[in-house]
Amino acid sequence: MIVAHISPRTAGKTTSVGWHAHALHERGFPVCAIEADYSLQLSEWDACVGGFPFPVQQQASPLFHKNVPPTVAPGEVAVVDCGHAEDHRRIVQSVLRVADLAILNSAPTIADIDRIERLPMRALIDEVDVLRPDGTPPTTWILLNRAQTGTKAINDHRNYPRDKGWNVFTTVIPNSRRMPSRSSAPSRPADPPTTNSSPK
Repeated sequence: MIVAHISPRTAGKTTSVGWHAHALHERGFPVCAIEADYSLQLSEWDACVGGFPFPVQQQASPLFHKNVPPTVAPGEVAVVDCGHAEDHRRIVQSVLRVADLAILNSAPTIADIDRIERLPMRALIDEVDVLRPDGTPPTTWILLNRAQTGTKAINDHRNYPRDKGWNVFTTVIPNSRRMPSRSSAPSRPADPPTTNSSPK
């Protein structure tokens, strides 16, 4: 299984990937993290802590869809840190060609939610349907991160894309400057979503 973390621009994807991969590992899933981003930030964090308890490989290439699937073992979950879609469209779409699930990371702000519409991310995701074996775009969920929890704005920013037809996780990633250095720490598991519908 390949899970792609995507976003129009900087949105805390690498932190989400680090926590997501660790949560899967702690639940007993065989997991690997894949860096489809030229920044190499995930690899730097991996090196800083003396190595994550799962492999991290670098595949920032528009040939991701050819290079990566043969390396993912049966039953393994590959969590992918994609570069910004605004700057690395070809790489992101290559990842989406083979992704089983796309997680669209966004801060709960007017500017970041608006960026999803203006790129537009929906078109970027939907364009890969003809290149996928099943002829449909990957199931996509929005994950709000860098969030100031406990505020009414969270619900407002969750409901706006939901009203536009997006799936939106109820779980949010709180804003914390300490998070990147803690991406190797144990994570608290969250319940999975109760529906698997794709955005319309």
